[in-house]
Amino acid sequence: MQSEGDVRTTKLENSPHRSTLSELFSPTAVVVELLGRAGREVLTAQELQFIGHCAEKRIQDFSAGRACAHHALAEMGINDFSLLAGTHREPLWPTSIVGSITHTKGFAAAVIARAEDSAGIGIDCEVVTSVTEDLWSRICTPEDLSHLERFQEPMRSRQAALMFAAKEAFYKCQFPMTRQWVGFEDVSIEVLHPGAESGRFRLIPRTSLPWGVRQMDALLCRFQYRDDWVIAGVTASARVVT
Repeated sequence: MQSEGDVRTTKLENSPHRSTLSELFSPTAVVVELLGRAGREVLTAQELQFIGHCAEKRIQDFSAGRACAHHALAEMGINDFSLLAGTHREPLWPTSIVGSITHTKGFAAAVIARAEDSAGIGIDCEVVTSVTEDLWSRICTPEDLSHLERFQEPMRSRQAALMFAAKEAFYKCQFPMTRQWVGFEDVSIEVLHPGAESGRFRLIPRTSLPWGVRQMDALLCRFQYRDDWVIAGVTASARVVT
């Protein structure tokens, strides 16, 4: 099994490093990002065996995300951990850790927190221009679409990409706890700082969800636009979600 020290010294296009995305989460979270790609050599033997049969694109995405996750776990004092995936492709973190991974073109990131501090955590990054108008009817509720109509381009497309990232981050946050599917149509996004480069958003249920109103209102939901991407983070406090 490859050691964390080996991972740290692996030659990457850009090495994983602490991220300015920390502002999207609570101070106790650790966020690590990678610009560029990571090779298979960052994976442990178990991870490589787990993913080795997949297509090259899937292996590249998996490797970039795991490179970030390894570094984040090392900051928590957890080394030599093989981060495999469950039946729904969710990362299987150590029992003391909650976490989330995202990867898209040119970018990957992982965020983790101790389970005693956060009940769940989710991150998602999207290339703004990849969330094209033909996707909006699939990812937006009628309320979301009404919100988008208030904007002209290119702001309309930026808001749509944020909605996509926000819903994906929420799904990643809630699924390890509830083990329930939440679709795009089940929540609407209220952007509290529309037009800003960073700010907060709310998740508004449109159907019965695993969490009650109190838990939903207590979620820490933040976003940030950076370069070609929009990144959303959702955190459920361990003190609220019971």
